[in-house]
Amino acid sequence: MASHDLTVVVREEKGKSVSRRLRYAGRLPAVVYGRKEEPIKLSLDAKEFRDLMTRHGSHGLFSLNVEGGPKTPVIIKALQRHPFKNHVQTIDFLRVSLSETVHATVPVILTGEAVGVKVDGGVLVHTLHEIEISAFPQHLPESIHVDISGLVFNGAPIHVNEIPAMEGVEFLTDGETPIAVVNPPEPEEELEPVAEGEGAEEAAEAVPADHGSATTGGEAGDDSRSGTRDGKD
Repeated sequence: MASHDLTVVVREEKGKSVSRRLRYAGRLPAVVYGRKEEPIKLSLDAKEFRDLMTRHGSHGLFSLNVEGGPKTPVIIKALQRHPFKNHVQTIDFLRVSLSETVHATVPVILTGEAVGVKVDGGVLVHTLHEIEISAFPQHLPESIHVDISGLVFNGAPIHVNEIPAMEGVEFLTDGETPIAVVNPPEPEEELEPVAEGEGAEEAAEAVPADHGSATTGGEAGDDSRSGTRDGKD
């Protein structure tokens, strides 16, 4: 898999106030660590990063391009997001070696239209959304695509061990783990028929015996207001 270049700038300052100023200026604070080297604080263009995430997601191999230095192969270890707006606020990069395997979690994307849904009206249930894998960084996929076209109505699910082999990728998730299945549609709740006149009788029984006293209560209110006026007079 190709790596995706990110231009970064080394920063010396740290702290929440610095991070806020960076974000206000359209940049994201980041840090790169790992490989028994000292962590380095960075910043990068927020729009460039968002555009890259939109095209390729946050998985796979990235290459940090630091001005005046060599490119550094990394993977994204963590993304800290705003608790309400959900946009990325800080990024943790992990240095990797192209000659050593890494463990990663990769999203599962379903492709095709299950025949059990298209023909028989079943309900597709996506049960596994991420797969644990081991791979060399250059072989890390951005996602795992699973074709569900063959899923039939109320039949067997498709499992992890049915995914075609991928070069340089080992699946660590149990092979018997189901990924997707087509279930019967939810049965519609049937309403019991109501006998003719039954609803009217129940409504009549629900009316209090002194139902007509509401008007009397209103008149009592009028009297009290009238008494109040007399008192003022």
